[in-house]
This record gives sequence, C-alpha cells and structure tokens, in this order.
Amino acid sequence: MGVGILYCYIQMTNECASEINSVHNKINESELFIKHKSSYKSAFLDLSLHSFLFSSSCYLLWFLRNSFLSFLIVPFMALMLDRTFMIFHDCCHQSYTQNKTVNYILSHITGALVLTSPNWILDHHTHHLTNGNTENKYKFKFNELINITKEQYNNFSVINKHIYSFIHHPIIFFNFIPFLYFVVLQRFMYIIKKIKYNKKINSSLSAIFFNHLLNNLLICALCKTLMQYNIFALFFASYHVSSVIGFLLFFNQHTFNPSYVVGDKEWTQRNSGLLGSSLINIPKYLKYFTMGIEYHHIHHTNSKIPGYNLELYHEEVISKSNVFDNIVKLSITDCYNNLWLVLYDEDKNKYITLKDANEDTNEEIKTNKIN
Repeated sequence: MGVGILYCYIQMTNECASEINSVHNKINESELFIKHKSSYKSAFLDLSLHSFLFSSSCYLLWFLRNSFLSFLIVPFMALMLDRTFMIFHDCCHQSYTQNKTVNYILSHITGALVLTSPNWILDHHTHHLTNGNTENKYKFKFNELINITKEQYNNFSVINKHIYSFIHHPIIFFNFIPFLYFVVLQRFMYIIKKIKYNKKINSSLSAIFFNHLLNNLLICALCKTLMQYNIFALFFASYHVSSVIGFLLFFNQHTFNPSYVVGDKEWTQRNSGLLGSSLINIPKYLKYFTMGIEYHHIHHTNSKIPGYNLELYHEEVISKSNVFDNIVKLSITDCYNNLWLVLYDEDKNKYITLKDANEDTNEEIKTNKIN
C-alpha cells in the first residue's frame, strides 16, 4: 500500500531470501533471482506472442459474430483475458519488465482490457504483507475472500446465517462477487479508500484519481469499439468467464487445509509464501494462460520474479534443494472441494464448510443437554 508499505514489503522479501538461503546450502536466492528476474528480451517475446493471440481472438469473435461458432471462441478469449490480467498483475508488481515507466503504461493498457485500475496494487501489496496474519498492523483481512470465523458465524442471527450461506454458495459467490469487484468497485473504490484512510495510503489522492479516470476513459473507449464491431456481448461473456476463473484461482491460492493462519508474532513473510500459498497443479495445456500464477508459493516469496519465469524457478529449486518439500499442492479436484470452505475455525486451525460448522454446533448443543 503506497511507498511505505512497498518499502516494508521489499525489506521482508529480502529477509525471506536470507531465510531460504539458510534452509539449504545448495541454492542461492540472490543468484536465482538474478537468473530469473525479468529481462527486456523475455518480456518482449512474451508480450509479442500474447498480443498476437489476443488480437487473433478478437478477430475471430468479430469474424464469427453472427455464427454459433462464436461461442466456441468465448472460452479461449476468456483464457486470454486471464493471461492479460496476469501481465497487468506483474506490471503492477514492477516485475514484468525492468522499466517502471513501461510497466506503468502496460498496466493501463492491460488494466483497461480487464476492467481493473492500476490502483489495485494498493490493496494487493498489503495482501502480500498480511496473508494469513490475523493481527497485522494494517488491520487487513488475513484472507481476502474468507474473513469470518466459526465463532462469529455462530453469533449471527438466523437471517444473517441464511444470507451468508446464500452469498457464499459457490455458484453465487464466484459469479456475483467478481462482477461487483471488477465491473463496479474498480471504477472508484480507491478514491473512497484514500478519503477514508488517508495517511494509511501513501499514494496521493491526485495520483489515485488520475489512475481511476484514465482507466475508466480507456474502458469507455474499449466499449465503444466493441459495440462498433458488434462484439460487445461476446467480449463481456468472455470477460465474465475470465473473472470467474480468476476468482477461483485466487481463492485456492490461499484457502485450503492445512491452513496458515497465525498471529503477528508467529507470522513470517517466508511462511506466508511457503505454507500460506499453494501450488495448483494446472494441466499443461492451460499453463500458458495462467502464466505461472499457480506457483503462488514462489510469488509470495518474491513477487519480483515475473510469471513467465516462475515455473523455471520452481523446477530449478526442487532439483537442487528441499525448500519446497512442504508446500501445499492442490489438484483440480482439491480446488473444487475447497470452494465450500467458507469459515475459519480458530479452535481447529482450519477452514471449514457451513455443514461442518452446523454439525459442530449441534454436537455442542447435545453435549450441553447431557451435562
């Protein structure tokens, strides 16, 4: 969040690198970072191929706009939009290229395509500094998508329990929340946050306002172009699928068991990455579209490694050390099953389903009656 948080984050990343070096003497974190950090050549090649495939997808949407075959292009376009978001994500982290200005320009171009303001990084940096930390000094959610404990849920009224259950049903949650977050809130939310929290967000109000304004203007230009070529509906159908996939990925990157949810004294940046961020086993034919974000344990260890190098980094580390032996690996089936985890049980130190919570409550009632 802003310059202060970014400085703190860099310091913690350096500490994390030192800790990893001490774990196994066969790897050197600094050398690995230098080897796998962004380069102009790698970024150019990645962006060139991505631009070609994205443009081709748009052309096919237009060419087949009056044919039922256009719906076959929608899933591919959705995956390309997901990858566009990954590029946006890396640009905001200043990891996609070595040049901050180029990253900033690309963040606006890609951000317009995925309806997300570059101001998004203000929250996202804080997420990196607080993932799994229930007592963080920023008062930020320890899990951005699940922040309610079983105890809090049990104290809800009957009506609120039904509302919570309805909202967190996977069909509702992963369709409605992405729309609300990207289509609605990303238009203005950081202006409100700056006014509300002021000093906690070091970025100036004028910079935040400019980013929102430019992002919104570019999105208006995009919508006008899409309508001009009669592919507005097809593009936004693709965007909806893309945002659902993105939320499914983000959810499973931090919501799993065994969980890493601890207090401030126990929390470390290293463990937030290695224990609190997953490795999702994405099928090989989809890896291009996720651009390495499935190796989230590395991203939370060092966000300056670009997505297009994360798999290479992972493979080199596991070939030389045991640093990643204890990371949580999730299959696609695991990811599906995790979608019903909607509460955190502080007593059992794990994420649970509503069914688990209700069964525990019934057991407690039975025990109290017996006593």
